Amino acid sequence: MTIDTLVINLLRSTKRMTEINSRLLKVKLPYTRICAVDGSKLSQTLLNSNYNPALNRKIYRRPLSLGEIGCYMSHKKCWQHIVNNNLKTCLILEDDAELDTRLPQAINLIKSYKHPWDAIKLCDPPKQKVISASLTLDEDFKLCQYKKIPSRATGYLLSYEGAVKLLKARNQFGRPIDDDLQFYWEYDGNVMGIEPSPIWNSQSSLDSDIDAGKNRKNTKTLISSFKTPLLRLSYEFKLRLHNHNRRLLNIDK
Repeated sequence: MTIDTLVINLLRSTKRMTEINSRLLKVKLPYTRICAVDGSKLSQTLLNSNYNPALNRKIYRRPLSLGEIGCYMSHKKCWQHIVNNNLKTCLILEDDAELDTRLPQAINLIKSYKHPWDAIKLCDPPKQKVISASLTLDEDFKLCQYKKIPSRATGYLLSYEGAVKLLKARNQFGRPIDDDLQFYWEYDGNVMGIEPSPIWNSQSSLDSDIDAGKNRKNTKTLISSFKTPLLRLSYEFKLRLHNHNRRLLNIDK
């Protein structure tokens, strides 16, 4: 099996790099290291060209941390790498990803699926999964379509077409990458997942160095207390609306 694999890792996170290198060796996946964007060292020019505070105030409950901004920009570097190198399909991993030994098996099964897709989520929090359709790929894995796409961007497959769509739609962003991928209709994304998830977050450190601050405690303000439920209602309404027109999982492999 061959799959182009990109690993997002900060230059200073040498321990993380050693750990993910060891995990990838065990599943025999060669990779390319993508130097993560350190949000704390961003110039104002780069910050302004990627993160849109006005958009953030409109679509998210709080301002993003520099770590979250750097994390999103790191994923954008991966998308651009896919386009620049004309890669048909690519596995994108954050450096805290734990890998099931059956990951190559899962990837091979997805690659044999004949119908077009933009992204396949490989790391999904169990409590967030509400599956609307599924297709059995073999005795171990199912390809799934979700009523609500789970968060987390620890590990996912992205097609060339998916990378093009994301880059076009996300020249500037206002949400963390984990949340933003859930809004598939904003980038016309055909996003699915695989069950059981062959990737999960490392239990040794749930806070990735790449997006330090992503899992921080939210500081509630009076504005955010009102804003959060309104944004949630808006999301649920748009989710139901767009799920009606969503391309159904094709059961013909």
